[in-house]
Amino acid sequence: MNQLDPVVTIAILLATALVGGMIAHRLRQPIILGYLVIGVAVGPHALGLIGDLELVEAAATIGVALLMFTLGLEISIAQLREVGKIGIWGGITQIAATLALGIIAGYFLFRWPLLQAGLFGLIISLSSTAVCLKILMERGELASVHGRIMIAILILQDIGVVVMMVVIPLMGGMTENIPLTLAIAVGKALLFIGLSIILGRWVLPWLLGSVGGVRARELFLLTVLVLCLGAAVGTQILGLSIVFGAFLLGLVLHETRFVHQALAEITPLRDIFATLFFISLGMLLNPFFLVNN
Repeated sequence: MNQLDPVVTIAILLATALVGGMIAHRLRQPIILGYLVIGVAVGPHALGLIGDLELVEAAATIGVALLMFTLGLEISIAQLREVGKIGIWGGITQIAATLALGIIAGYFLFRWPLLQAGLFGLIISLSSTAVCLKILMERGELASVHGRIMIAILILQDIGVVVMMVVIPLMGGMTENIPLTLAIAVGKALLFIGLSIILGRWVLPWLLGSVGGVRARELFLLTVLVLCLGAAVGTQILGLSIVFGAFLLGLVLHETRFVHQALAEITPLRDIFATLFFISLGMLLNPFFLVNN
């Protein structure tokens, strides 16, 4: 299919998202379900209305980063600390139990080799942080006790992805020195956390105060947006998840006096790009593959 103009592509995506969201709302279903279904419909495996998947993927990545950034702005470190023990042990138990069930199902039910069954268990042990977060926001349960516990477990899963990225090459015999590889991954994460704390305590308050003193809303919004995307790109360069970087920056900014202004400015932009992310998820699904498998 010929590539559409980027403006036309975004216009089609937003228009179809509006239709899907309205239908889901009328049927009393989560709006996100409408986004996912309409994404399947317009994707390359169905109607094929959208051909520029790179543009959609870029917009979706921005949506995830903004979604996790605003989560960090809304959830304080103190709130996470309250449910930290439950979140850590609950997350570890959930990952281990789901991994075990995946291996058992893959090996005994689907008759896969043990390594393939293990990979299946790793995959199903993870949840979509963005999807869960969006549903919690729609239901107004982000600050509830069970909402904070879910967030803690989801964050632990995102951290677990770093470990899984080291383990998966081992399963294929592609990595020789696992302790060194794992230590490097953990070191990168700790380095980014340390830099974020230093920037959040001394640099970011000064920067946002200087920009805020100009009294130009668009400059403040641009500053917050650049910081969010910069944190996402930084973790991506280090081989970590963009979700981790954007969320950590949000947590750091939550401790500053600019948290409410940053949240108010970035929220509308977040909702638009997050919509594109959920549509892109639907576009990845091949209905024929699903039926055949």
